[in-house]
Amino acid sequence: MKKINLAAVIVSMLIFAACSGDTVKSVQSVPNLISEKFISDTEYEIVCIGIPKEGLSGIQKEESAKRAALLNAYYYSKNRFDDTVRPDVDGKVTKFTMHEDYAEIKYIISKSNLKKRLK
Repeated sequence: MKKINLAAVIVSMLIFAACSGDTVKSVQSVPNLISEKFISDTEYEIVCIGIPKEGLSGIQKEESAKRAALLNAYYYSKNRFDDTVRPDVDGKVTKFTMHEDYAEIKYIISKSNLKKRLK
């Protein structure tokens, strides 16, 4: 019985080793938050970047990068504040800069007593 269990373990390890090949691509994490800070008790500034989808050019590349940066700003604001702060309603893009490979936005969230709404 021990030989059968040992054989089963060896066979399962061989199958696992055969399945894990070099075809899996590893995803690199790109730091997308540049800075974040309180401007006042009612305003919070997030500066972040967005990387466009591969293969796009022109206005599509620009809009894809802008959308990615905006979603990053939403993500960081949702992680900083409680559910009373809605980044799509309480925030706005104040500056947009398109670089060669990425877009950079400055996003400001405005709401009364914002410092009290931190998580």
